[in-house]
Amino acid sequence: MEKILITRTDRIGDVVLSTPVFKSLKNSFPSASISVLVRNYTKDIVTNNPNIDEVIIFEPEGEHRTIKGLIGLAKKIEKRNFDTALMLFLNFKVGLLTYLSRIPRRIGPATKLAQIFLTDRINQHRSGVGKHETDYNLELAEILGAKPIRQSEIYIPDEITKKVDNIFSSIVNPIVGIHPGSGGSARNWKSERYAELANKIIGKTGAAVFVTGGPGEEELLDRIISSIKGKAVKYISYDGIKELAGVIKKFNIMVGPSTGPIHIATAVGTPVVSIYCPIFVCQPKRWGPIGEKDIVLMPDVPFCKKCVFEKCKYYDCMDMISVDRVFEEVGKRLLRD
Repeated sequence: MEKILITRTDRIGDVVLSTPVFKSLKNSFPSASISVLVRNYTKDIVTNNPNIDEVIIFEPEGEHRTIKGLIGLAKKIEKRNFDTALMLFLNFKVGLLTYLSRIPRRIGPATKLAQIFLTDRINQHRSGVGKHETDYNLELAEILGAKPIRQSEIYIPDEITKKVDNIFSSIVNPIVGIHPGSGGSARNWKSERYAELANKIIGKTGAAVFVTGGPGEEELLDRIISSIKGKAVKYISYDGIKELAGVIKKFNIMVGPSTGPIHIATAVGTPVVSIYCPIFVCQPKRWGPIGEKDIVLMPDVPFCKKCVFEKCKYYDCMDMISVDRVFEEVGKRLLRD
């Protein structure tokens, strides 16, 4: 079978939702050589994956920002003699890179100007939200004859698992993770609601609460932790995505908005209770968690093109998602577990 380069050079959640493609291709074509092109900050999502033979780093705002840098990377890729580039995410730079790399077959969504670099243009109209992002990705893999496996995954090496085990060694209670940050990609619950939820979980269930975030979210987490009456643990993912994934894997439940760590939770088998906004392009039909035990809660309002805040008659619709409603779904999953 051929040598395949898969490109996915956007954000954490997008890369996690692309991992089913790697498994689908490798299961269908065990002899295929599969390489993945990602940005440096998402590489931990794909490293140690037995379905991937090589990870190639692309830094469009850094080392490969200039045409000289792009050509340099293209020459390195050309030496690998790929037969096919499967572009799960396509923009002009990614398309140009695969073209300059002289990859004979270049498959991807027919996306605006960037589609000029494709040999196989697939009309998906992703902005129309007809399918989940995972299914759009698998649709492209099916062009190569792969049987789709709709399962995301992240592989955590033993040394990270041992380190994480030490963090949790003294905790015997069930653990609920709360990830209150969203990176600004979608509307979110207020921080006060997350704090109120944590108080209710601790008071009513006795579960331990971990409040998680990434670098730069320290102030948000401190504000929430200071409002929690019981004991809560703050965890900032300074040591990378692998360790964050290992920590999330220890949770019995994960609560949070539409953001990458929610998809990480699904990939490591942690049930998710997620809070989504009604902006059309953010809807769970395309971006929701895909685990069987996962649930998405949304305000009961019509979808909108974008949030206009106080100008909207439904503002603030996110307050319609009550703490009691989220707690109810957390409680159900704690009982199941």
